[in-house]
Amino acid sequence: MNGKPKASLLQVLRMVLSAFLGIRKRGEHEKIEVTPLQVIIVGLIAGAAFVATIVSVVHLITR
Repeated sequence: MNGKPKASLLQVLRMVLSAFLGIRKRGEHEKIEVTPLQVIIVGLIAGAAFVATIVSVVHLITR
């Protein structure tokens, strides 16, 4: 271990969503320990939510 605190779910979610938008702070990810599995799971869930939102909006507009 390198002494960094483990990332909480909220911290990982914030990091992934800000990366989606391209506004992540440079040193933010260096202060916490994030595992690749955390990033993959949160990224897949966020991506699925994004796609579901777009599909729902298109469905409402074309209805």
